Amino acid sequence: MRKESGTKEIESSQKFNTHFKVHKTTMQRTKIEQHKLIVLGMGGTIDKDYPRSTGGYAFEIDEPAAERILKQLPSLNLQFEVRSLCRKDSTEIDAFEREKLVAAIRAAPPSARIVVTHGTDTLIETARVLVDSGAAEGKRVAFTGAMKPERFKDSDASFNLGGAVIATAQLPLGSVVVCMGGNVIQANVCVRDKDTGCFRDQKNICDDRAQE
Repeated sequence: MRKESGTKEIESSQKFNTHFKVHKTTMQRTKIEQHKLIVLGMGGTIDKDYPRSTGGYAFEIDEPAAERILKQLPSLNLQFEVRSLCRKDSTEIDAFEREKLVAAIRAAPPSARIVVTHGTDTLIETARVLVDSGAAEGKRVAFTGAMKPERFKDSDASFNLGGAVIATAQLPLGSVVVCMGGNVIQANVCVRDKDTGCFRDQKNICDDRAQE
């Protein structure tokens, strides 16, 4: 009887240890997922590349440039995942693509850091759709893009992406912002200056005009 009792105790202990290890591993994976940067590519100028077809002149929207930028940083102390949701000029993005984006962000783990790369023409519109959907609740989301393709030597892509990545580490949960040209602007007050093409806080533009 004592031998059977001892065997059962050992088996019970082994099962507990196995369960504990699995539970601990699951918790560790969850923790990693929560702190990993997720980049969602929607196409746009930032991802434009030289045409591959012979005799082509127009640029083609290629894979997300964000992955190339981040992989070139040897000292980057951050896990990241880049997903391409669509490869379109932002003027062609419609409700279907925006719903795909909303669904991807809603499915992201709590406290997720998310950067959305997007064409500049309708970037604000998409960001506001996300705000209205409520999918960013409990997460940090930064939209960014570029005025020139990442492939260009004088592109602002790396600068803007870096700003967006940093913003997702500092913003309060539930934030949806636009990171362009060194500025971090809440999506619901972000507008594009018609004269300069820059992204600005609507309040600041109103204040500037009042001083003129």
